[in-house]
Amino acid sequence: MMRVFLYSFSLLELIYQSHGVTVTSSSRNVEVKEFEMAELSCNYRMERKGKPRLEWKKIVGNDVSFVYFDGSLTEKYIDRAEVRDSSIRLHKVTRADMATYRCEVAAKEDKVVFAEIDIKLSVLVPPAVPTCKIPSSAMSGSRVVLTCKESEGSPPSDYTWYKDNKILLERPAKDLAFINTSYTVNQKTGVLTFNPVRKTNSGSYHCEAKNKAGGPKKCSAQYMQINDLDVGAIVITVIIIASVLSLCGFGMYYAHRKGYLGNSRPSKGKATKHNTAPPVNEQDFKHTKSFVI
Repeated sequence: MMRVFLYSFSLLELIYQSHGVTVTSSSRNVEVKEFEMAELSCNYRMERKGKPRLEWKKIVGNDVSFVYFDGSLTEKYIDRAEVRDSSIRLHKVTRADMATYRCEVAAKEDKVVFAEIDIKLSVLVPPAVPTCKIPSSAMSGSRVVLTCKESEGSPPSDYTWYKDNKILLERPAKDLAFINTSYTVNQKTGVLTFNPVRKTNSGSYHCEAKNKAGGPKKCSAQYMQINDLDVGAIVITVIIIASVLSLCGFGMYYAHRKGYLGNSRPSKGKATKHNTAPPVNEQDFKHTKSFVI
């Protein structure tokens, strides 16, 4: 019983919708290369004859602006677009034209008076030459990161790393040539990470960027040298430094014992001089007293 009810409801809804304005498009997702022409298709059908109200809007996030309004193109598009029936052609599109465009049709005489459809426009832009950051040298056993990036391509580029002109796969375990190498490649971000890096990773590295609009574009190859940790040299250096510090300490002790550094206390047996007033002679005192009287 419930199934019959739902079927009847869907049929009534379909009949209702057929008695009103409807909007369709031959392509809901349009992709064109930069500086080419893009056609945004919009076709409508009304229940009754008449002249509907047609509007086109450009939507980028929360920002909504008119492309076609009140029977004419807006000022921004009047010299670079044309309306054919209810569809729009944009000439020499750029990245700034990437957006969702909405075709709206209102037919006030129909039972369903309003209909709309969204069309996404993607503008394809080839990648630029990527910028690569490759260290010239590193110590074996450390973590080393190589980066590759470009920001011109649309859609965003995928990245491929090469060592000595051989592709570094995203999963090195599948490649016998790199089965003992601890590295990861992120093709979306262009980051190549060695963790840890080994001496066998020394070589010439470069990166390529490409997308569906074009490519590949590559950066200049750079050589990365991986050096092993010289334990013997480190031990010898530590011994030398310890020896120098020991000699310096012994020299300071010897100089102190011999008194070359000076004494902080006076030597015994030497009289200490004090600034005292000379004793007053009794005769001088009497003479002075007599003079005063």
